[in-house]
Amino acid sequence: MSDTERNKLNMYESVVSVCQENREIINTVRSFPWSITKLRKMIDEIKRKEKELSSETLEKTIITYKLRDELIFTLIPVVSALFNFAKENNNLALKEKTRHSQSYYVRLRDRELLDKAFGVYSLAERSLSRLKKFGISIQVLHDLKAKADQFKNALDNKIISFVSSSTVLSLNNLFNEADKLLNNQLDVYMEVLSGDFEEFYEDYLIARSVDEERLLDEEEESIDVEEEN
Repeated sequence: MSDTERNKLNMYESVVSVCQENREIINTVRSFPWSITKLRKMIDEIKRKEKELSSETLEKTIITYKLRDELIFTLIPVVSALFNFAKENNNLALKEKTRHSQSYYVRLRDRELLDKAFGVYSLAERSLSRLKKFGISIQVLHDLKAKADQFKNALDNKIISFVSSSTVLSLNNLFNEADKLLNNQLDVYMEVLSGDFEEFYEDYLIARSVDEERLLDEEEESIDVEEEN
């Protein structure tokens, strides 16, 4: 669940709480109590779906982390061999490209690591016959390529699975339905009550508009982060 969705969920719960604290008032409007009960059930269902999604995501994340570690473990000896080869041949450009420790690769983003891994593979493949003295064989390169492909496939699968997940789609639908319930029913009922119960109406508006501006800011920040990645 995104921060925006989590804030929306908190807003739903605030609305339910305010209305339940004023149950005697909402009982004066037909269907108002039923709408609050329906929103409460939606909140519970959203939380249940979130647990399902967290479980699905955790499983794929563990697999991805494992393959990432295996790729780095396979990559380092090849990088080291290329660096030693570059030093021996005074190849300054190659030395610069391979002058990195394991911690450097650990800190890279997933896609950056993949780009580096495929780049190292390409460099090593071109000089394979001269890298044998540094312990690099064709099998070592095959292993590096295989690990890079496995990690790439795991990342792609994680993204595709998340986007097409029935749990994600169900969550989106629940949020849409909750928003419709608020806009088309609860807000309408509250307008009916606003004249006679000003304090309750003000409390409702506060709960209803929780961090509306921050939600928009977070959505914009999320878009900016995605564009950077």
